[in-house]
Amino acid sequence: MDISENLNNSASFTGKIFNNLGNLILLIVLNIIPVINLIVLGYMAKIVKESPEEPPKLSDYGKLFVDGLLVLIAIIIYALIPIIVMGIGIFASMPTFMWGSAPSLAWSISWIFGNTIFWLGVILLFIFLIIGTMAIGNMIRTGNFSKLFAFSENWGLIKGVGLGSYLIWLVVMFVILLIVGAIGQAVPYVGGAIVGVFYYLFFGKSLALILDEVQGSMTEAL
Repeated sequence: MDISENLNNSASFTGKIFNNLGNLILLIVLNIIPVINLIVLGYMAKIVKESPEEPPKLSDYGKLFVDGLLVLIAIIIYALIPIIVMGIGIFASMPTFMWGSAPSLAWSISWIFGNTIFWLGVILLFIFLIIGTMAIGNMIRTGNFSKLFAFSENWGLIKGVGLGSYLIWLVVMFVILLIVGAIGQAVPYVGGAIVGVFYYLFFGKSLALILDEVQGSMTEAL
């Protein structure tokens, strides 16, 4: 996988949303409204599934909502255990906050133990998402929810991309997400909804291009 080409093509695709400002404004409005914003997540899934040359026009809102809900459930399935571990870490370090800065053995133990557990959860989250991201993409592309648990098949897709390239791509996507989150904080909530739309477009097309490449290579091999 040529990561640079993938990112450039994804950025070009995202920029094409300005060719239809009505579509962009509607996506932003939908992304501001809780629950309804699942439609925008479903819109991203549509991009992953169809890999269009330009952002498609919004339509069939009911299906987009259902698809968005399925993607959210899939994300929760893969992220649940790491989030629980992270929550335990935060809970374990709570005495640190309650006791303030007063130094004590209990304070130190609580801080070390809580932070260790929290960062273990962060590491687990990244590990789970290595397979989970491809699994969700495979689920979307095939329209088959059970593909979430087709571990051998999903691992085969990752190997088809190249594990090193895939890991670099995941890191890049995560860094971009952090940047998007920071930008969104400039205008609380609304800002996040706006930049979130662009991230969905970018990420959706980028993942679609990966699936196009790896599935095309597997088809040629057959």
